[in-house]
Amino acid sequence: MTNEDYYEILESTRRMLRKFGLSGVDERIMSDIRGSEGPFWDLIYYLKHLTEEIALGSDAQIAGVLRRVRHNVRTEAGEEILGIRLDLVGEDRERYDMHHIDFAPDPVLGEIAQELRSLIDDLYDDHDRNSNR
Repeated sequence: MTNEDYYEILESTRRMLRKFGLSGVDERIMSDIRGSEGPFWDLIYYLKHLTEEIALGSDAQIAGVLRRVRHNVRTEAGEEILGIRLDLVGEDRERYDMHHIDFAPDPVLGEIAQELRSLIDDLYDDHDRNSNR
């Protein structure tokens, strides 16, 4: 792949995130990119940080939090806590264009994070092959 390919993959991924209402995640990752070393490294940085963001909502992460909450918090009805809802107000509501964020285990997010890790590995392999030519 060429630098143009890496750049297009990055831009396409950014467009997709914005399309799905995740422009805040996109902006956060992009604001942390410092001193670009080229399109390949920007793409790798972006995908690694996107993977971290997605993995935060995976079953493994949320399940640990919910276990601790369930151990320490009781509902009035005595029902098990299935998730946590964070209500956003004011500036945060406007920034993320959301009224609330729900935290509950989502096995799909774990699968997406794993697929992104595989993609990163494939990109490294491709980059190494092209560098050795």
